Amino acid sequence: MKNIAAMLCFTFLITACGSSSPKQEEAPQAQEAPKVAVNYFENMDGCFLLYNMKTDTFDKVIGGERCQKQFPACSTFKVPLAVIAFDSGALKDEDQILKWNGVKDSRPEANRDHDARSWMRDSIVWFSQRITKKLGLVTVQSYLDKFSYGNKDMSAGITKAWLVAPSAKASALKISAYEQVEFMKKLWKLELPATARSQRLTQEITYLETSPNGFKMNGKTGSNFHDKSRKVHLGWFISHLQKGDQEYITVANFSDLGPTNAKGYGGMRVREITKKILADEGLW
Repeated sequence: MKNIAAMLCFTFLITACGSSSPKQEEAPQAQEAPKVAVNYFENMDGCFLLYNMKTDTFDKVIGGERCQKQFPACSTFKVPLAVIAFDSGALKDEDQILKWNGVKDSRPEANRDHDARSWMRDSIVWFSQRITKKLGLVTVQSYLDKFSYGNKDMSAGITKAWLVAPSAKASALKISAYEQVEFMKKLWKLELPATARSQRLTQEITYLETSPNGFKMNGKTGSNFHDKSRKVHLGWFISHLQKGDQEYITVANFSDLGPTNAKGYGGMRVREITKKILADEGLW
């Protein structure tokens, strides 16, 4: 009886208390370090929009309030101007050459003949002005109205409306970042009120580069200055990005917060900023 009682007591202890071996504690889970927000626009007032063509959504927005503000279009105007020129016949095709008139420019690349590809690549102002004068104000205005391009204001003149300094009191052809996205969406969907050919030719001459990860980038920079000393920059960069079934529109602009000795025009500076953001998003 004593043996049976001892066995029952032993069984009870095991059931109530479990195994006498020490319980193994679970290893603590490694926690990811919180992401630190990157200031891509240091000492600048900046805007960046990443629009996803497939989902019809903005995947990234920086400086949303600034992105709603209109600024002079600068050389980003060359993109709608190319569509207008091809559509109207002012330019027959991408290989048509316009002769340099011999007037020296501070930029050596401007001092020679150009075709439509090199006009876009080297951002040649005289080429744009030759086209707008050939088209005339009525034609240019008609297209801008049909395109709903920015404020559609050419009152500053057929050869300089898009080149007015952002700080000038004079009227100017201005556009916001969000409006740039709308224009680029229509261009890349062939939905502008112009021939499909004119839109495709414009797409072709805006090719810039292909990223290390295979993203093809087409786009255009734009540059100006807020001050006469040319130390406070305005920079624009608009682009179309595609790899396989991934397709995006990016638009970015900035203004320096004060005088700077930064090298390069504003457009080239914000193009590099755009590429940094895209790399961080896994899209470059």
